Amino acid sequence: MKKTLWSGAVVLVLLIAGYVMLPFHALEQLQRAAQMAVADEPETRRESIDTLERYVDFPVLRDNLKLRLQSQLRSSIGNSIPQEFDELVTAGANFFMGPLLQQFITPEGVARLLRGGEDLQAFERELFAQDSQQEAAPVLENDQETGGTSNSSWQRMSWRFTDINHLSAEYGENDRAELRVLMQRNGLHWQLVDIELISDQGREG
Repeated sequence: MKKTLWSGAVVLVLLIAGYVMLPFHALEQLQRAAQMAVADEPETRRESIDTLERYVDFPVLRDNLKLRLQSQLRSSIGNSIPQEFDELVTAGANFFMGPLLQQFITPEGVARLLRGGEDLQAFERELFAQDSQQEAAPVLENDQETGGTSNSSWQRMSWRFTDINHLSAEYGENDRAELRVLMQRNGLHWQLVDIELISDQGREG
């Protein structure tokens, strides 16, 4: 009887440990793929893209980012537009957001965000600046000139399970969190479903 209970306890501990470790394995795979995305060897870059496509749920990620951008747009507009025009404004915003997110939220785009540093700044310029396409090329050339290395020294700073199916992790350097990612469980598989740049207000919260 005691042996059976002991065996059951060991199995339970192993299951809990496995459940906790699976999202961290996914996070490690994402970070590794982000660095491999700027490697010189085409096969290595292809492998990184395959990994990112496996560990990122791109449709859900784009939807979550679109919802956040819509919320930010409504907050910035405030009461300056009559309520009856709210749906029209949302439809117009979606008209631009959809193609924009489709263009930038790709395996390559997510890899650049996860690398941080100059890559993050370049991504922000591409996403928000009017002349984004002209500014993007020098950054990509710089990646090739430096042999596919990144100057980012981002580390995982904190993490927590927000519920049984979601884990949130923050990344940054010098004790300053810059990026928050949300992982979601799908069976035994974990995928990235949301990315948030952490503002000063978000750090205080």
